[in-house]
Amino acid sequence: MNDTIEKLKKLSIDLNNAKDYFFKHLKTLQSSVHIYTHLDADGLTSGAILGKALYRAGIPFQITVLRQLEKEEIEKIAKKVKEFRNFIIFSDFGSGQYKELQKKLFINDHFAPFIILDHHIPQNISNKEKKELLEDLHKKTNPWHINPYFYDIDGSNEISGAGLCYYFAKCLNKSNIDLSPLAIIGAIGDIQNKGPNKSFKGINSLILEEAKNSGQIEVIDDLNFSSIKPLNEAIAYSSEIKLPGLSKDPNKMLKFLQTLGIFMENSEGNIRTLSDLNQDEKQKITLAIIEYSSFKLDIEPRKIVEKLIVNRYSLKNESFGSILHDANDFSNLLNSCGRTENSSLGIAIAMGDRKVAFQKAQEILKDHKRSIMKSLSWIQENQKIQKKEYIQFFFGEDVIPESIIGTISSMLIFDAIGQVDKLKPIFGCAKRVDEEVYKISGRAHEFIVNKGVNLSEAIRKASELSNIDSLGGGHPPAAGTKVPIEKIDIFLENINKVIKEQLQKI
Repeated sequence: MNDTIEKLKKLSIDLNNAKDYFFKHLKTLQSSVHIYTHLDADGLTSGAILGKALYRAGIPFQITVLRQLEKEEIEKIAKKVKEFRNFIIFSDFGSGQYKELQKKLFINDHFAPFIILDHHIPQNISNKEKKELLEDLHKKTNPWHINPYFYDIDGSNEISGAGLCYYFAKCLNKSNIDLSPLAIIGAIGDIQNKGPNKSFKGINSLILEEAKNSGQIEVIDDLNFSSIKPLNEAIAYSSEIKLPGLSKDPNKMLKFLQTLGIFMENSEGNIRTLSDLNQDEKQKITLAIIEYSSFKLDIEPRKIVEKLIVNRYSLKNESFGSILHDANDFSNLLNSCGRTENSSLGIAIAMGDRKVAFQKAQEILKDHKRSIMKSLSWIQENQKIQKKEYIQFFFGEDVIPESIIGTISSMLIFDAIGQVDKLKPIFGCAKRVDEEVYKISGRAHEFIVNKGVNLSEAIRKASELSNIDSLGGGHPPAAGTKVPIEKIDIFLENINKVIKEQLQKI
C-alpha cells in the first residue's frame, strides 16, 4: 500500500501541474471548455466528473461523446478549435492518439492547448514494460498528458479514466471528493474489480477508501447475483454460479427456492429480488447452493464461496432498491445509454438527474439487455464462432451492431459461452453503418494475458502488417480498431500470426 501511495503522490504532482496549465490557457483563450469522452460507462463517468467539477467552478463547458477518437474525429475537432478556440479535455481516450492530436491541434503556428486524461497504453508503446519509452514520453508531453503508465500504475486494473478525472477534479476543488462513487462506477464498467471477491487494487482501492470514509459508499458481503432481477432469474442466469439442472431454468429455480422456505412474493405480488431478502434468508440460500454444488459438481465448498460471495458496492445517497443503489447496476445502466446512442442521458444521470433522464434510461436498459440476449442466442444457435490456430472470431452480420460488439465479445470470452475457447482471444467484427469498415473488438481471458497475450500490441502490429492506417489500441485484455472490409481476411490472418508470436515468447 505504501508503494501505491507513493505512486499517487507522483501522479498528484503532475495533475496539479496540469491544473495550472489548464487555468493559464483558459484565461488566455477566454473561451469555454469542450470535453470529449468515450461512450462506455468509464467514459460517461469520466465526462460527468469533469462536467460536474467545471459546473461547480463556474466554468462554461460542453461534453461530446464519441464512439472512438479516430482520425476523422480529430480532423473535426481541429476545425472547431480553429473557429471557437475552446480548451479541450480528452477523457478515457487520447493517449492512443496523442501524436495525431499534437499534429492536428497545431493551429496558426501555435499549439492549441488541450489535456489528455487517459488510462490506455500510449501510442507506439507496446506494453508497460517499456519503461524508458514511457519515461521519455512523459517528459515530452508533460504537463498536458496524464497517463497512469508514466507512474508505473497499470491502467488496465489499478485506475480507470474516471479515476484520473476524479483526481483532476479534486485538484480543482477538494470538495469534489463526493464524486468518488462515479470513479468506482467507471472502474467497474471497465471490469477493474477483478481482485478476490470482486475487490479493487492499486489506486482504485484508495478511491474506494475515500468514498467509504466520506460516507458515499458502503461495501458489503453479498451473494453474487443481480440485486434487481427477480431472484429466481438472477440465480438461474448467473454467469458465475453454474448449478446443473437449475441454471438457465428460472421455473426450476423458483421451486428450488420454495423448498428452502424462501417467501417468493413481496407485498405487491411481485417475485422478490436479492435486495428484498434478509440476512437469514441469504444464509439459507448460501448454504443450499454450497451443498448442491458440492454434491452435483464435487467442488470444495471453499472454491464455491469464492465465486458465491462478493463485495457489493452500495451507493448510500441513492434510494434503496433503485437500480442506482448498486454500483454495478449503475454502471450497466450507463453502458446501455452509451451503447444505444443515448449518451446524453447517461451523462445527465451521472451528473445527478433522477427524473426524466433516469426514467428514459431504465427503458433503454431493458431494450439493451434484450438485444444482448438475442445476439448471444443467435451466435450459439447458428454456430457463428470461427477459429484459427491461435484466435477465434465472429461477424455480427445484420444482427449485432457496432455499438454492442465489444459487450458481446466480453461476455463470450469471460463467461465461456457456447463454442468459445478461453485459451484463444476472440475478435468480434461488426460492419459500421456509415463506412465500408468493420469495427473490431478483441477480448482475451486473463489466463492467456498472463501468458503474454497483449491485444493492444497485437492489433497495432497486425494493422501495420496489413497496411491499415488506423488508431487502434486499448489494454492487453481488451482492445479495438477498425479494418476496411476488403482487408478483413488479411488482418485476421496477421493477428493470428502475432498472437502466435506473443505466446511463443514465453
